[in-house]
Amino acid sequence: CVSTLLMLVTGDIYTLINYVGFVNYLWYGVTVAGLLLLRRREPHLPRPIKVSLIFPVVYLVFWGALLVFSVWSEPLVCGVGLAVMATGAPVYFL
Repeated sequence: CVSTLLMLVTGDIYTLINYVGFVNYLWYGVTVAGLLLLRRREPHLPRPIKVSLIFPVVYLVFWGALLVFSVWSEPLVCGVGLAVMATGAPVYFL
């Protein structure tokens, strides 16, 4: 629904992909950070697959660099992506 509205406003599929891509990568990093947080807070939970902590840490380092570069190179696109994401917050709280 929101992506259709953005498509009508932008008229360019590549701009729409940039908006959605930034927000997707933002949430990928938040998910990996959540994995590290759960490993620290709940170390005794049973885990069928236990990954070495070096992999998520390295991922987060590169993820952070990618996000900083994205915001630095295209702040408007990142800002619009964040604004579109923020429009879902009122619906979530309802």
